[in-house]
Amino acid sequence: MAMIMAIALWFYAINKHTGDIKEDIQLTINAPPGLTILDTSSNTVTVGVSGTQTTIDRISDMIKDNKITARFDIPDISVVTEDNYKRTIRLTKRNFNFPREVRLNSIVPSEIDITLGRLESNYIKVQIQKKGVPAPGYEITSEFFYPNRVLVTGPVNILKEADTISTSPIDMSGITSEQNRTFPWAVDLEDFISVTRDGKYVSVPVQCDEKINVWFQVSEQVDTKVFEKVKINVFHPVEYDFKVKLKEEYINLSLKGPKLMLETLSSEDIMAYIDVSSLRPPGPYNQSVICKIPEGLKIDGAPPEAHIDIVEPIAETR
Repeated sequence: MAMIMAIALWFYAINKHTGDIKEDIQLTINAPPGLTILDTSSNTVTVGVSGTQTTIDRISDMIKDNKITARFDIPDISVVTEDNYKRTIRLTKRNFNFPREVRLNSIVPSEIDITLGRLESNYIKVQIQKKGVPAPGYEITSEFFYPNRVLVTGPVNILKEADTISTSPIDMSGITSEQNRTFPWAVDLEDFISVTRDGKYVSVPVQCDEKINVWFQVSEQVDTKVFEKVKINVFHPVEYDFKVKLKEEYINLSLKGPKLMLETLSSEDIMAYIDVSSLRPPGPYNQSVICKIPEGLKIDGAPPEAHIDIVEPIAETR
């Protein structure tokens, strides 16, 4: 009996002790058919509730887990002629899913000013939105997408002002020319349109179920690099009996081609030479320098030349 009385007394004490809290709750306002929410004076409300301490503790946890909601469904409006229809809604306990044993003491703000807009469908241009950059040494050289105009449903006044609707950001990070085989990519459109009002960007929800097919042409970046002090070699038959004198033994060579290839190439990798097999004294001669360079690269500018002298036969040693 003593134990039963103690437990009963404990339950009585717990239920007798009350608590109260104030918490912020996100407010959801649903527009009637044919209309959409353009603006609200507040998207959150602060509620003050009280109840037994155990109930208050449970309610606090439910709010943190987003299990307590605030919702207002605007009833059907027969006729709306304005593009910006303003009205005020009043919140009560019926707009919250609190348990019955909770007492709702305050709602701040209890009145919310809203602006409704009539919905309409118009064709709007599509704008490709990209993020990230291709892999080092690669670049996007061209892009194409289809369709370039889509039917969008949204507020009348926003569709009048809007020029474009953007695709969801397309991630270009690290792509190479290997991706050329995977196009087209089917890309979603964003579910809102942004316009500028009073110097600020305003985003308004819209609806469009269209997907955009996107093609990109990814190519290796083309660059130019100057290779300094490339040695000029002289080629001639073994029986060549003349002496060749080079005015300059080295040239600077400018090459153009894929950036990645240029970065791995050095002056020592380039074979430059002149062939004097058909030349005879006395000279001098301006001879084209033949350069052996990797396929895919080309000389930028005029081909190099070497100034040479062909002198008398080398005296034989007796």
